[in-house]
Parts: sequence; structure tokens; C-alpha cells
Amino acid sequence: MACTKCASLGSGPAFLQPVQSTRPRPASSLGQPPLQGDMSSVAAPAAATASATASAVLAVAGAVSLGAASGRRRAAKLPKVVRLQGAQNMPSPTLEINYYELDAVEAPRILSAVRLAIKMASPIVKESTSPEERLLKLLSEPSVQSLLTTVSRLPVFSKEMALAFKDDLDLLLALKQLKYFWNLPQSQLAILLEVMARQLEGPSQAAPFQEFLRVLTQTPNHAKNIKHLNDQLPAEVKAEYLRNADYLETADAHAVYPTSIYRQCDGFTLATKDASTIEAVMSTTLTTTIKIARKVLEPSNHLLYNIYKPLGRCVAVVDDKVDAIYGKELDAYFAGHGIEFKKIVSSGNEADKDIRDVERILVSLKKAGQGRHEPLLVVGGGVIADIAGFAAALYSRNTPYVMLCTSIVSGIDAGPSPRVCCNGFDYKNLYGAYHPPVLTITDRGFWKSLHPGWLRHGVAEIIKMAVMKDLSLFELVEQWGPKCLETKFGTVGDSVNDQAFQDVCDLIVGKAMEGYVRSEYGNLWETHQCRPHAYGHTWCPGYELPSGMLHGQAVGTCMGFGAYLAMKSDFIPEIECQRILKVISDCELCLWHPIMEDGAAIWRSQVAMIEKRGGNLAAPIPRPLGESGYLNDLSEEMLLQRLQEYKSICLSYPRQGRGVEEHCTEVGLADPQSNKIAPPEDRFVVTPTDLMISTLTKTQDMAAVGEVVRMLDGVDGMVVKYSTQPSEALRNVSVQTAKTNPNWAEMEKKGATSKLLEAEMISGQAEGQLLQLLVKFGRVKKVLDIGTFTGYSSLAMAEALPEDGGRMVTLERQEEAAKMAAENWASSPHVGKIESRVGEAQALLQELASQGESFDLIFLDVDKPGYFALYQTLMETGLLRVGGLLAVDNT
Repeated sequence: MACTKCASLGSGPAFLQPVQSTRPRPASSLGQPPLQGDMSSVAAPAAATASATASAVLAVAGAVSLGAASGRRRAAKLPKVVRLQGAQNMPSPTLEINYYELDAVEAPRILSAVRLAIKMASPIVKESTSPEERLLKLLSEPSVQSLLTTVSRLPVFSKEMALAFKDDLDLLLALKQLKYFWNLPQSQLAILLEVMARQLEGPSQAAPFQEFLRVLTQTPNHAKNIKHLNDQLPAEVKAEYLRNADYLETADAHAVYPTSIYRQCDGFTLATKDASTIEAVMSTTLTTTIKIARKVLEPSNHLLYNIYKPLGRCVAVVDDKVDAIYGKELDAYFAGHGIEFKKIVSSGNEADKDIRDVERILVSLKKAGQGRHEPLLVVGGGVIADIAGFAAALYSRNTPYVMLCTSIVSGIDAGPSPRVCCNGFDYKNLYGAYHPPVLTITDRGFWKSLHPGWLRHGVAEIIKMAVMKDLSLFELVEQWGPKCLETKFGTVGDSVNDQAFQDVCDLIVGKAMEGYVRSEYGNLWETHQCRPHAYGHTWCPGYELPSGMLHGQAVGTCMGFGAYLAMKSDFIPEIECQRILKVISDCELCLWHPIMEDGAAIWRSQVAMIEKRGGNLAAPIPRPLGESGYLNDLSEEMLLQRLQEYKSICLSYPRQGRGVEEHCTEVGLADPQSNKIAPPEDRFVVTPTDLMISTLTKTQDMAAVGEVVRMLDGVDGMVVKYSTQPSEALRNVSVQTAKTNPNWAEMEKKGATSKLLEAEMISGQAEGQLLQLLVKFGRVKKVLDIGTFTGYSSLAMAEALPEDGGRMVTLERQEEAAKMAAENWASSPHVGKIESRVGEAQALLQELASQGESFDLIFLDVDKPGYFALYQTLMETGLLRVGGLLAVDNT
């Protein structure tokens, strides 16, 4: 649970403890007490009034309260207003306004009440009557009614409640939701009863409740709220529930008219007699749950079921790449449980993390009729967590959401994070909000489809939390980190059946998550800068984007440097520094990158970070290993000296301190840098090429090279984003091809292919769209594609060919690649236009020529050294008709 705490208001006569007294509502009066004037008559007999009020409320509400009743008011549906006593008991002109009154938490009595309610409910749910009749009988059972009304009056989001039930978190969660029973769907109440029975009495006692839930969810009205059953209850039972609801309108309106069952507000206000000055503090309390789970999409797993079955439907924002791999499983899960599933597929690429992408999600939510009370489901990695979470924060000003994490970064860091954001006007994370999910689910099973480089850079987030918050986690990563990477955290190979290793993987993920929330959730709105989870994020923001490094790789360099500074500051001994550097290196992360030679840029990053952190450097570094400390003073001279010292240490590590696949482009990602760079003043810069030339002519250092790489990647990203988007079939070819590198390596090893093929050989979206344009613009009917690979270019051109007479012949040397291409085409409606031939290109060309073939368009994309010989064959044999077009890849 995350909570914003009220600040201390100060001291002096106006801030003395409030007088605990109110006037109970007269039985025949709806009048309101005065808000101004002399209220000493109310305040004088304090103890007697409080006692009388408690008795009066019990009589009016007609419900047994298990908590210690505080002084009650029902005089009006307004906050309680009390005249504060000044110095020497003189009347003060200040009024105190309190907003809510809740019962005290008495765990033993609450537990007794829950057990009694479960005991009395058990024979009812076993009856053979209809589920509707059994539910009415449950609500009429005195022990159940007493439990429901009592819990509705408890401060379920309070620290006292959490501590009272800290040994059973599933029961705590059930009680948090039970407070809102009046507005809960019928089937959700049945779920909560089953949970409480299982937690307190065991699976056997919970079985009848589980069966009752099953039959109840088959009724047409199970998603309707409990309060809609009130007219069907016996008169005296109905009256009790209505009196409780009437009382709660003033005591705690959250329980009867909630906007969301996951958020509550409170406040404390002081006002002068004439209301010319008002001082107030306000707080918002959020409740959130994190689950480390397995096989979330199996029908027997009810994590998602328990949320969306009572609602009757689920609206979801799903990463497009996740949908391509797991979309059918998602559809089947909700269909199998009879839950309507509305899916909004959105790109999870950094290039599509713009405010306009958030707006598109918002419009889609409106079209889907998303309710402010029902949690949106977000499925994907870090980008989707950011933009869909931001959309949820904006939609109707606040809409809850559930985060189903499919990447290691979202599963440990971005998923449960309260910070949601998007880019805008070429600035990274320009817009944002603080809006954590109400439930975060991390399932390692999704990680099996991740590129090893994406997984590797995510491990940096685990190391970060281990170094700063948990020595035992650090020791686990020391021992198991490389194997976790090798096996994709136990999701591939024989590790899947190694139960001990599976438990280790769960423990590592769970401890990393626990360390993260321990650091983050007490400082939800970043109101101070003692933030251990910012370890590794102080200096690298100055060089991460220009270098083109993956975020986790850049964080690795910054963590290593931070550990060295901790050692030089006597925060940690040399042996602990060496252990940290070794773990980073063993997990194939970067310790040193040539761009760090630019000390001036790193100093600028430090200056900018001091500005961002409110005038303090507050650089989190270990003190000692497993605990956090902060470095606040580091001069430019000392920074540059320490950088060179750190470099000399890093060069002694494997790969001279470099990471494996440390750059975005090495793992199939475009460089996400979007910030514009100011051009040199002495050159009129118009195009990206102008800017690249200008940058390189100014300097030849690594930072400049990094800038050029970033610009080139930026052009590619722009072309991809603003070109016509590929068909679903072409996207599927891209997705399937992206997963093939391990297969190609194995095939080459076995001799199944004559050379090592790579997924990066695919033509891709930009080239595919250009080829389609050439086909359509040239009114092409016959195409020859030399170099099929996995079939992207062939299918792209086939889609553009006319339906009447359009024909594509594609040639491929590697039989395995041709088979894969055929599988990729199989579901396309254009497959009938494609003829695939396998063999050496020269022989196949001669064969085509002997058959009298000629083509309007020939696309040549094979081994580059052989291009000229193939060109000569094409020209000499007449395979390219007069007036035809020859397109050559990477000339």
C-alpha cells in the first residue's frame, strides 16, 4: 500500500488536539449544525458527549460494531467542525474540519467475526437451492451481515489494518475489498468469501464456497451489485443495510459511493472564524498488490479471473509484439472463462511513445466504454506500461489498471512503478503522472520469447536493487546470474524441469521487486531525493543516448563507477567493490564505454542532475554493500580523476569492460534518442545528412561518432513510423524471423545451411514498402525475387501484384530458409501468386531463361560479392524484359 502522509501543521494554540465531541443526529431533525459562531456548548462536556454519541449511533445504525466506536456524528452530511481551545482555555477563532470517522482496528475480534461468518455461511452455500436464493440467505445471516457492516466502517487502507493482518496478505486484500461490499458485484462477494475460507480454514472448507462461486457465475445477474438485491431481502435485514449505508454517507462515503475501490482520500482543514484564511492538508491513499506468478494464462490460474469475471468483461491494451506471440492465449483465457474481451493493440516501440500514441489509446478506451471503476488491463513491456498507464491516469482523471508484465524491465521496474509517461516534441518523457497499477503480475514464462540482449539489459535492474537494498539478493545473483541469462530465467531448455532452479529464479525476481517497492513506495511523488533505486542513474543520462547503448548497459557503467566512488569514499571496502564489478561483468553488462572518455559531457550530466534533484547531487551508492548511502559532493576535477582511475580498473575485466550486445542496434532495436542536437553555428544545416557531416567535420571523438549513429538510427525510425504500415501477415514474418538466430546457428553447426544466416538479413518494413510502391507504380505483373530468406520481400511484392495474372517467382539457396518462408506465407491470401524454387541462383536463372521467362521487376538481394555475375546473367539471358526494372539491395 502506498500512502501520501499529511504534513505537520505546526504548533501553537490553533493546532492543539481537537476536542472529540459531536452532536448526534436528532431522530426527527435533518437540520445542520452551525459552521460559525460560538460552539462552546458542543465542546464543553467532551467525554460525556463522545460516549453518548457512540451509543446513539449504534442504536441508529442497528449493526454490531467489532471496532472501538469513535465519537459519531450524523447531524449533517458535512465534515465535522470543532472550535479549537486557545491558550488558557480561551476560545480560539480557529475551526477544525475533519472529514471521516472510522472504527478502530481490533484484529482478534475481526478474525473471530470472519470465522463465525464463514462457519454460518458454509451450510448455506452447500444447499441445493438456486444460487440466487443462497446468496439472499447469506446476506440475511446475522453473522454475515454483522461482518459486512463492520468491515465497511474500518480504515482498511491504514497502517494499523496492514499491521494487524501482516501475516496473511491474501486475507488483508480480501478485507480491503470487503469494505465496499454494498457496491461489489455478487460474484466478487462470493470470491471474497472463498478467499477468506481458504485462508482461515483451509482448502477443504473453501471447496463449497468455490462450487457456489462456479454456479453463481453462471447466472445472468452475477455481475450486478449487492445493493441491487436489497429489495429482495426480508424487511428487517433490508432496513439494517440501509441504515448502515445512510450512516456511511457521512462517516465514510468511500464505502457507499466509491469511484474506485483502490483509492481513498483524506484531509484536515483549519479556518478562521470569518473564513478569510484557510490552511489544509490533503492526502490520497492508494492500495496496490504485486504477484510473482507462473502460468498466468492457464485457465486454472484465477489472478485475472478474480478481477474481470465479476465485471463481466475486460478492456486491455496489448503490446503488438506480445499480441503476435501470446494473443491467442490471451483470447482463449478470457473466452474460456466467459469474459468479454476487448483488445486494443498498440506498438511497444520507443519510437511510438508519443503523446499522440497516448491520445489514440484514450480514444480507443472511450469507444470501448471503459468505466472509471473497472481496471484496465495492460499487457506488455516498459513502453506499454508507460503509455497505457499514462492513458489510465488521464482517462476520467483517474482509472485503475492491472499490469501484466511480459519483459524483465516491466516485471521488476517499470511495471509496478508509479511513474507513467510519454515523449513529446522530441523530448523524452516530457509528459507524465504518478499512477501505479492496482495489481502488478510478473510471470517469467513470458521471458522465453525475449531477445537475449533485452533480457541481459533488464538484469541491470536486479543488480541495482541487490547492491542498494538486499545483500542476500546480491549473493543469489553472484551465484546464479549467468545461468539465469543462459536459460532466460529458467524458461528454456532443461532448466524448465529443475524445480530447485525455478524456485531460485522466483526468489531473485521476488526479492528484486520487494527491494524496488521498499525504495519507491514510501516516496511515491518523489518529494525527496533519497532514492536508492536511482543507483546507476546519476551520470549515464549524459551519455546513454549519444552512445546508442541499451538502458541497462548504460546503467551497468554507472553502477560500476558508483561502486568505485563508494570505495574511494570509504563507504565500502575494496573487496565489495570488486564483487560488484564482477557481478556486472559476469552478467555481460558494460562497465566502461569509450564515450565515457568525454569527461566534460559527464560533468554536464552531473550539473543537470543536481538541478533535477533540487540542488543536491544525492547520488545513491552502496554504504555498505546491500545498503544505500548518498554522495553529495564531487568536484569536476575529482570526477575526471576518478573516471580515469575507474577506466584503468575496467580494462582488466573480460572484454576490457565492454558489454555483450551493448548497443540498441545490436539487438534489433532502433536507437531511441529523440532529443534534437543544436547544429554548429558556422554551417547552414538543412537535412539529417548535413547535420551528420557537420558533426564529423567538427570532431572525430567517440561522442561525435555516437551522435552520427544516433542520427542514422533516428532517420530509420522516422521512415518506419511514417511509412505505410505492413500487413498483419508481413508483421508476422518479422516476428517469426526475429526469433530465428539460435536456429540458424544450430543449422550451420549441423551443416543444414551452407553459411550462418542471421535474422537481420530480413528486408524489413521500409524496403518492403518501397518494393510494393515500385510494383504498383510500374504496373508490374511478373516479379523475380532472387534471395527469399524468410519471405518478407516476396510476400510484400506479392501483396502489391494484381489479382488477375500477378505472379512472383522467388529463388533461395538454403532449403531450410525456403521452408520457413513457405510457412510464413501459408496464412496469406496472396500465397497463390508465389512460386518458390530452391537451388543455386545461376542454375535457377538459366533454367528460367530456358523456359522463356522474362520479368517486369527483378529484386536482387543475395551475397554481395556475387552480384556482378548475376547481373551479367540477367542482362544476357533476357530475364529482365526491355523497359523492366532491376532493384539491387545494398549496392
